[in-house]
Amino acid sequence: MRICILGATGLVGRETLTLVDRAWPNAELDLYASRDQEMTHADRTLPVRAALRLEDPETEGGDLAFVALDDQHSRRYVPRLLELGYRVIDKSNAFRMDPEVPLVVGGVNCEALTGEVKLAANPNCTTIPLTLAIAPLARKWDVVSIAAASYQAISGAGVAALDDFLAKSKAGYERADRLGAHLDASDYSGNTVPHAGKTDDSGFSSEERKLVAESRKILSRPALAVSAQCCRVPVAVGHYINAWIELGESVTLAEVEAVLADESSSPFVRLLPGPQGDGLSALHCVADRDRALVGRIRHDLRDEMRRTLCVTVAADNLRLGAATNAVRAANRWFPGQDADLAVVR
Repeated sequence: MRICILGATGLVGRETLTLVDRAWPNAELDLYASRDQEMTHADRTLPVRAALRLEDPETEGGDLAFVALDDQHSRRYVPRLLELGYRVIDKSNAFRMDPEVPLVVGGVNCEALTGEVKLAANPNCTTIPLTLAIAPLARKWDVVSIAAASYQAISGAGVAALDDFLAKSKAGYERADRLGAHLDASDYSGNTVPHAGKTDDSGFSSEERKLVAESRKILSRPALAVSAQCCRVPVAVGHYINAWIELGESVTLAEVEAVLADESSSPFVRLLPGPQGDGLSALHCVADRDRALVGRIRHDLRDEMRRTLCVTVAADNLRLGAATNAVRAANRWFPGQDADLAVVR
């Protein structure tokens, strides 16, 4: 089996390589990045070629490709990978809303990856854990509306932003200033800022629009009422979401927790029962990287019918929110050797 990783040296690319080793340990690797170089991974030195080489007429094809690039470069190279015979999982936003391209979450809708499908899109890093938590409830009781507020780690902005954040945070907090007034109020270190990239005329950012549109597509509910607000918080890894989920009928908290605790009903979810949220934090995600942590389940006090739930969802944005889901989806086409990465539905 020949596997290509395009964007292999980035944060998500490296995590993808780790999971490829688990799922398909004997695969032949074909790694690409912005330039010719070498990378060290799992005590191995691996050659990495410049992405431009994919355009050479003599470039060999393969079986499976993971693309971890920005939208512009995905649009450039995904067609070439398909031309070379690869089945492709693309992690950018370039193809997510294309009606001809399945947008898949392992554990929710991977049945869309039939043998005829050659290209699939990996959803955004907040959409994946949120739909893993909502889909089991929607299957049981239907879902009427979703409102979500996300608190997203700096690593979601890439390795350069993460390294800059870590360096500035270290320097900034060496000063004895409890207020942090000397830090840049528009930067990430010591700060919480709106996720305002590509804000449109409605005032909503691209991150917020992704969560809305992608949730509708994955849950096969194009008219579902969804609203989102997203921000960045000074955390290295681990996205955190508070969601208000209105179901189609009244439920008890015990019923909800029973569904989410059942692995057959809620694959790749780890329920943390009770309202306190013990074990539910960004750093807990780093210790349980391939599951959505779900807890703090309460009835919304505004809803006397007891149909609306307050739920917290947290997940490692580099793994479950990106690399893990992509590898699980690819297992639909090429079953691997790691049962924890096998797709359930």
